Amino acid sequence: MKLGIMQAYFFPYIGYFQLIDSVDTFVLYEHVTFRKKSWITRNRILDKGKKEPVYITVPVVGQSSYKIIKEINIVDDKKWKKQILNLIYFNYKKAPFFEEMYPFLENLIYLKEETIHNYNSKILIALCRFFDIRTKIIYQNSDNIEKTLYETSATNNLEEKVNRIFEIAKTHDSKHIVNAIGGQALYDKKTFKKHGFTIDFINTKEYKYNQFGLAFQPHLSIIDVLMQLGKKDTQKLIKNYEIV
Repeated sequence: MKLGIMQAYFFPYIGYFQLIDSVDTFVLYEHVTFRKKSWITRNRILDKGKKEPVYITVPVVGQSSYKIIKEINIVDDKKWKKQILNLIYFNYKKAPFFEEMYPFLENLIYLKEETIHNYNSKILIALCRFFDIRTKIIYQNSDNIEKTLYETSATNNLEEKVNRIFEIAKTHDSKHIVNAIGGQALYDKKTFKKHGFTIDFINTKEYKYNQFGLAFQPHLSIIDVLMQLGKKDTQKLIKNYEIV
């Protein structure tokens, strides 16, 4: 059984959905330290006027690197949601699939959840259903998975990260982990094999699509992909990966 483990990101890029698609079970893990200015609270769409990416951001209450993700609440205010929707509207109103996608995205952005973890998780689950990704997604995880391993440590070093992966994998009866391609710089396949695990990495194959005839900006939020390609071609792009 292939297992993926990630924090729940806010409307992430295409590679995130490729990772979900590549595994049998995907854990949206909330018992790790919250990081400011990370993909948990923001992502990028295309600013058509400036011809460059611009951030869309979820404001949170009392953000602190001394808290874990599950403790971080979002601001209970529709104003910031409207601001994000305005950015999407003005930058993509002439996109090929705007009429099809905007109401769907609007409903997702207006989801009412208290924590950033639950908010992002519900959006990701809805998107995966929309894309017909059949992976089992778990977003509520036990507090008892070696809680002291990640909550009391100030260093959060590589050994602790690896041990955390092992503990989560054992909980879900998995010996095969698939990680984002950036994990190649951190995780050694030999180390995992020594402990009875296999780790592979998802590699997004080269891709490009039209962005209003501008210079292509890769790895933007899935919002950009949906607006430019629509559902069917986005589904095809999700399959454009390899396991290495």
